Amino acid sequence: MGAPSLVFRRQLLESVDSSNNVIKQALEAGEPEGLAVQARVQTGGYGRQGRGWTSPRGGMYLSLLLRPQVPLAQLPTLSLVTGLAVRDALRSLVVAEEARRIVVKWPNDVVYDEGARLLLADEAATPRLDKTTLRKLCGISLESHAGGICIGIGVNVAPPCPAAPGSDALAAPGNRPLSLAELGYGHTCQIDDAVDAVAEAVLAAFARRYDQWQAEGFEPFAKDFAEGDPLRGKLVAMVDVEGHPLAEGVAAGVDERGNLLLEAPDGVRAVSFGEAHLV
Repeated sequence: MGAPSLVFRRQLLESVDSSNNVIKQALEAGEPEGLAVQARVQTGGYGRQGRGWTSPRGGMYLSLLLRPQVPLAQLPTLSLVTGLAVRDALRSLVVAEEARRIVVKWPNDVVYDEGARLLLADEAATPRLDKTTLRKLCGISLESHAGGICIGIGVNVAPPCPAAPGSDALAAPGNRPLSLAELGYGHTCQIDDAVDAVAEAVLAAFARRYDQWQAEGFEPFAKDFAEGDPLRGKLVAMVDVEGHPLAEGVAAGVDERGNLLLEAPDGVRAVSFGEAHLV
């Protein structure tokens, strides 16, 4: 495969409310595809479904402006493709033993799988994964706006200083983030240089994936996603943004449209949105 056709124009901001907001303003102004805005600190960062994203110095906060030329039905799969691109980038920055544990949890969280500590889910002995084994390295949001797409990517590069605003939120019950520094990355350089190298790796990996996705759709990515899928074969509950249940079943991978497949007593159901929780 040749060089990617998309070359990003990266802008670095010291502090901003949200790099996503900068991208959305650029979309409204007619900015062409390829703008990438990186912030050292965000004062009002947010992730998928509008959830607040604590953004102290030491994280990689990056937003992309895209104008993909694909059928509308293909657009939702860009979320998974972005997750795979970030996975590629982060794997390239750590040793092989750690890299193989970096996987994508549907729909696009990039997590570190500490190991398969299996529990019994019910009398039928359906396995479920101890959810504490999945530690979040990266969160991704994707929004349609003003005729284009804004993708926000937040990567935990270094642990936040305990005195940093919002650092207590990162340690909240049920939230077990992990930083690349804890996997051995970045100890030989200044933190800003380490963060910038992550941004460059993500942009390069995304450009390659984006070209293939526009040309071939999501189908070629489905097998790649299945590699290390931490949900597959486990009992999963789907909930909406307010926590209301949507569906439950045993995860069976994704289909060619990027939908999560759940096997239930009444058959297989394809789920296109929601938050997947191991139960």
